[in-house]
Amino acid sequence: MSTKWFLAAAALAATGACAHAHEHEGVAEVADHPDKLVRAETGESVENPFHPIRLLLSSEESAGAVTIYEFILPPGSPGSPPHTHTHEDEYFYVTSGTLDVLSNGEVLRLNPGDFAALNRGHAHMFWNGSDGETELVMMTTGSSFEAFMESVSPRLAEAKPESAEAVGAVIGQLAAEHGITISMEMMPEEAAPYYAPPE
Repeated sequence: MSTKWFLAAAALAATGACAHAHEHEGVAEVADHPDKLVRAETGESVENPFHPIRLLLSSEESAGAVTIYEFILPPGSPGSPPHTHTHEDEYFYVTSGTLDVLSNGEVLRLNPGDFAALNRGHAHMFWNGSDGETELVMMTTGSSFEAFMESVSPRLAEAKPESAEAVGAVIGQLAAEHGITISMEMMPEEAAPYYAPPE
């Protein structure tokens, strides 16, 4: 499945799954939001201290249904620590490279064309454990995760943490404010080296 077809299918699924239509005197009212095209190598860059992120579709542009990002993970780099969402589901589609994922207590390696649905209430994490760059399309339902992502860099700039542990504490607090619980005790052994503080 190509990335273009995936994005089209994801947008259609989100439109059908979320409450855009409201019955009013027997007539369905649909939230109006214009079409959007994001050309390759364009789009809004999201400030992130860990890896490049490009916002493809904001929750506002999808009438609150979904947020869609492109993530680029450098070789041998962390993505997220083990965490559980309470407000949103998270979907990954790998377009190039490989992605390591913790899902249902199992470590899986995703390849180009692989898709993973990481649903709320279930702990998961991801990282790039390979020696090549990884690109993926990441989608979350609703708008809470987008608000979290927008808050990370400003909160770190305000707190000025002086160690990796302090950075983790700031992000953990911010995550909790957005209904995300970080559970470092669930870190699999093979992922731990990518999250170790620099020596």
